[in-house]
Amino acid sequence: MAVPVQHPLDGVGFEVTSGDGKTLFYTGDTGAGLSSVWDKISPQLLIIDLTWPNSLANAAKDAGHLCPEMLKDELLEFRRVNGYLPKVVAIHMSPQHEREIKREVGQVAKLLGTSIDISHEGEELVL
Repeated sequence: MAVPVQHPLDGVGFEVTSGDGKTLFYTGDTGAGLSSVWDKISPQLLIIDLTWPNSLANAAKDAGHLCPEMLKDELLEFRRVNGYLPKVVAIHMSPQHEREIKREVGQVAKLLGTSIDISHEGEELVL
């Protein structure tokens, strides 16, 4: 199922459901304001854009991307709407800021009491 997401250019995320009912939601380029999406999906896995560190939050907002602090807010809203947090895998990191993003993501995960993985080339995800 395609679902519109927040991005200056048209963006969409996809909820994909397997034959045995396992569900993931994938969104590439997206920014803050996903609350209109959360009540339409119920994934076990969320694969989501996390482009810039918190120090570039204004640039992330202007470009329609997320930073860890924005991701935290989006996940808090997801949990409020759906009553749980899915497993989260972050994608689309700016390579020059990877270390800073990983540190900040770790802080968000600890605060939310969940794990947030950073994707890497060749990774296989199993639901």
